[in-house]
Amino acid sequence: MKSILIIEDDQTLRAQMAQVLRYEGFATLEAADGKSGVETAIRAVPDLIICDIMMPELDGFDVIQLLRGDPRTAMIPFIFLTALIASQDQRHGMEEGADDYITKPYDPQTLLGSVRRRLEKRSRQIEESRLRAEEVSLAVAAAIPQEILESLDHITTVTNLLVLKHAGDDPQIAATHQSVAQEAVRLRRMMRRLHLYAHLPQLYAQRFDLLKEQPQTAPGATVGRVAREVCRNWKREPDLVIVSDLTELPLSEDYLKLIVEELVDNACKFSIPGTPIEVTGHGQREFWSLAVSNRGPGMSADQIARIGAFKQFWTGNKKPPGLGLGLALTQGIARLHHCEFTIQSEAEVVTATVLMPLEA
Repeated sequence: MKSILIIEDDQTLRAQMAQVLRYEGFATLEAADGKSGVETAIRAVPDLIICDIMMPELDGFDVIQLLRGDPRTAMIPFIFLTALIASQDQRHGMEEGADDYITKPYDPQTLLGSVRRRLEKRSRQIEESRLRAEEVSLAVAAAIPQEILESLDHITTVTNLLVLKHAGDDPQIAATHQSVAQEAVRLRRMMRRLHLYAHLPQLYAQRFDLLKEQPQTAPGATVGRVAREVCRNWKREPDLVIVSDLTELPLSEDYLKLIVEELVDNACKFSIPGTPIEVTGHGQREFWSLAVSNRGPGMSADQIARIGAFKQFWTGNKKPPGLGLGLALTQGIARLHHCEFTIQSEAEVVTATVLMPLEA
């Protein structure tokens, strides 16, 4: 529900306007003067502001100047409501950043029309900004991984040569080489994920051809092997519980491995050592279900709705490792193969489930 702040010193007019807007499905906030209006706008950050010009202490021009100067409120659509009709006043309001200008006595339909137009325009601006940001992310994700992978290959070659030449000189060299090799593996995995994410739109455009070429994969052994390997890296093998039946899926083993890796890695990352990580795979009519559960702080409904690339949700001060790409990549691969991907968080138990069709 969109929220609208009304800043008006006439209590009767303010109440009538709020009633009209609530009747049309908007939530309303009210302020009786410019000072309290600015404070309310900064605190609540409404979706739109309607403000009178002639008010004590701070007039409407002062209000919009203060709000446009604050990054929290700078982009909120702003409609002036006033008895002034002089062209210089209207021009002054527009120069200060107002989006529209309505004169008193106002017509409810005119007000509602202006409110809807300004909200629609703001929604389009937000969507355009999101699309531009996504385009930049995809361009970066497509360009960077190959460069980093080539550098990693060079680093690996050089360190291997150094170890062969000097391993006998210092016992610490072998330990250092092992640590470098482990980090190189982690970075390679991260870059390959980033590269795949950048090419998901292209793969989705070719999804029907892709489905024709998909081999049949028996998930049981793959799920167990990959889940144990991920938990071994986290030193969580004793926490792992696997139950998986035998069937065949129209999904390549590489994609299945990636889904299992991301979901189990996420479960390890956001749960407490010593708590169970349950991986369950079983067939149910037309679908095969893969569910990964863990005990941890859980996720709110808002966080689940906002899952996307380069987004991470965690509690406490310690940021988890990674790019925040795992769940977004899992979503993309699920969509590519006509799978359903859901996350449920109840009583500190988070369960990620992928429903995979048994036929392409």
